[in-house]
Amino acid sequence: MTALLAVLFTLPAVVRADATVSENNKLLTFFILKARAEKIWLRPGWRALMHLPDSLRGSRQTSLVDEPRFFLSPVGKISAQAELEATIEKLFTSIENNNEMVACRFPARLAWLQKVLDIDKSTLPNYQCSDLNNWLHNLDADSLTVIFPVSVLNSPASMFGHTFLRLDRRAEKKPDLLAWTVNFAAYADQGRGFGFALNGIFGGYPGRFTLAPYYQRVKAYSDIENRDMWEYELNYSAAEVHFMLLHLWELLPAYFDYYFIDENCSYHLLALLEVARPGINLTKNFYWDATPVDTVRAISSVPGLLKKVNYRPSLRENIKTDAAALSFPEQKIAKALALGELKLHEPVFADKAEIAQAEILELATSYLSYLQASSYKAQNVLALAPEVVIEAGRRDVLANRQHRLLTARSNMAVVLPEPLKEEPDFRPDQGHSSRRMGLRYGSEGSGQYLQFDFRWAYHGLYDPDGGFMEGAQLEFLAPSFRFYPKENNWQFEGINFVGIISAPARNYFIRPFSWKASASLRRYQFDDNERPLTADFKTGAGLSYELANDVAVSVFVDTQLMLTNELDDSAALGFGASTEIIYTLTDKWKAGLHTELMQYVEGVSQTSYSLGGKLRLSLDKNSAAVLELAENREFSHSFVKAQLSWQYYF
Repeated sequence: MTALLAVLFTLPAVVRADATVSENNKLLTFFILKARAEKIWLRPGWRALMHLPDSLRGSRQTSLVDEPRFFLSPVGKISAQAELEATIEKLFTSIENNNEMVACRFPARLAWLQKVLDIDKSTLPNYQCSDLNNWLHNLDADSLTVIFPVSVLNSPASMFGHTFLRLDRRAEKKPDLLAWTVNFAAYADQGRGFGFALNGIFGGYPGRFTLAPYYQRVKAYSDIENRDMWEYELNYSAAEVHFMLLHLWELLPAYFDYYFIDENCSYHLLALLEVARPGINLTKNFYWDATPVDTVRAISSVPGLLKKVNYRPSLRENIKTDAAALSFPEQKIAKALALGELKLHEPVFADKAEIAQAEILELATSYLSYLQASSYKAQNVLALAPEVVIEAGRRDVLANRQHRLLTARSNMAVVLPEPLKEEPDFRPDQGHSSRRMGLRYGSEGSGQYLQFDFRWAYHGLYDPDGGFMEGAQLEFLAPSFRFYPKENNWQFEGINFVGIISAPARNYFIRPFSWKASASLRRYQFDDNERPLTADFKTGAGLSYELANDVAVSVFVDTQLMLTNELDDSAALGFGASTEIIYTLTDKWKAGLHTELMQYVEGVSQTSYSLGGKLRLSLDKNSAAVLELAENREFSHSFVKAQLSWQYYF
């Protein structure tokens, strides 16, 4: 290579000018032949740049990028070699608008090819990538942090949490809140309800990378959605960060078909991180799905990749912490000030010592911020037209009240110590794995059985708690099979398609409602001793409270719809109530009692009930033993059900 360039550039200038095309053709031929000889399109670096994932059957040859302009070859999406050779060819093509040159549109490809093929920059056409250089200067990033806002069950798009990147500027010690963030999300022009989830499952939206300041993300996730955020600082060099940003520049105009299950925010974030360091293979085990918490586990499992993990509590958690530092009468004063029920000049507040006034005002302003965020969410998430005007007016009132309280606090000379924010005992990546299989021995009435269970995702109320939200259950695709030794018979017991419980505890300041919903195919005991498969749909709404630090209780009003040929009209509708008390004895032991009463009013006249309890022992992070005992009445006589199960998470 060096000898060839030496010969070419010892020619007279006039000859070189006349022979530019010929020289470019020689160089082009040389580099393409070298690329073919070494088959460099098979290298992990090029595969990462082309977003060619691995599969269970080996390496895929079709790029996940769906934007046609991302490819320079007509067959570039399905041929890594064709795209590589087209890139080399166009690198030696000059156009008037430098920013549209391939070297400026695809700077990461250029940097990689220069390194692998030893391309001297002086052999390429002159170019000035002003747009790219201005963009890089504005970002000014030299380190990376993965941000994980925990899950929130009130939105289908956020049930499993979310991940995005923060582009840090450690060299200049600039505030984290002013850093830029990189987010991948579905680009949709509709609300985030059932239709959004359905389209997300089947790739109905384009997914794009976007940038926004970190303070905007914190406001959206921590303040408005009340989600704790975990910050995973990565051990990437400044050079690796720079190369990743060059590739991000290539991706900003492109899109991917967005799939909620696998090709989602977290998967493409891992793929972006792999570009800078292909050897870490972060995406290698995500063949079927990629939940955000699993991708964070993949990052934390790479030796030396994590530098530090920080916890950023939500606004709700901050209010809870601040309130715990005050007496209950002081909490009442703070809430009354926030709600406008008490004025600053009234003696119950004005007669207190200045330090007490400062503590009360800080809690009141935090609670007002929560009310404002809730009002904003009511307008922008629910988007119900009659309420929008009311909420907008209410937000103005809250903002004016907030200004008065903040002004009063700023006039005080007292400086309060920074409140101690207690970090959870476990990070999200330290919790149990998402999938679960179980083997249980049980008896139901006079029959005994062995049962095999499987759950695709994600977490139940009686699973090991570390790293998961309290009072939250999210289960998908959980089939079960039974074997009856006496009859030597296998039976498909049923499948739980989805089971959701959102039971956040209410307190004096934060008073959320609880809800639950499930859809399953399961067996019920009918009068003729048959146990047919029955379509079962349940919903419930209620309240949840924390009776003590380790005891939570939930009360629900329930509805149920059943569909089966065993009923006269093939359907039954019921209304009822249920309660559950869960006591977390230690990190390993958890116990619970539940009751359920259901009165069917359509399709059949029947009262059913269930009364029972559970005891779980966590053997380690990914295994547990569970004992269950219950008395049930369904559509025949009452019977006792007992089960002992072993559960393994993977």
